[in-house]
Amino acid sequence: MPPMAKSIIAAILLLPLAEIVAFILVAALVGLGAAFLLMLATTLAGFLVLRQAGRGGIARFRVAMSDTDVAGIQADTAGFLTVLAGLLLFLPGFLTDLIGVALLIGPVRRWCGRTLRLWARRRTPADRSTIDLAPEEWQQLPDRELPRKSDHRD
Repeated sequence: MPPMAKSIIAAILLLPLAEIVAFILVAALVGLGAAFLLMLATTLAGFLVLRQAGRGGIARFRVAMSDTDVAGIQADTAGFLTVLAGLLLFLPGFLTDLIGVALLIGPVRRWCGRTLRLWARRRTPADRSTIDLAPEEWQQLPDRELPRKSDHRD
């Protein structure tokens, strides 16, 4: 298993523990009732973001996540990140809420989009059937007619 995959699995497994610790810290700062209300408010905000993204945005997100090719994510990075922000806000937990809110901020979303596209380009194997040439390395030739076959009627 690649080291990156191990890191992702470890992060996913540690997220619930980190969310519990964050909730306890927020509840200690603002009170238990206020912490629950804040969590409810961010869940509602996530629902509203997902509703704004619409069924089409959510469907494109699902296709991009289920497709092994990353072309769907590359084509609509802003929409993908907006739906991801809505999902993170919808999930209960303050850490996922912080990431979701950050993804709704334009400059952060653009930076994440650029980073995601660069990562996707590195993960996508180069198309070996296409050769990129600089403009001075090629020239357009006029179309030539193919020789006509003579009609042989025997």
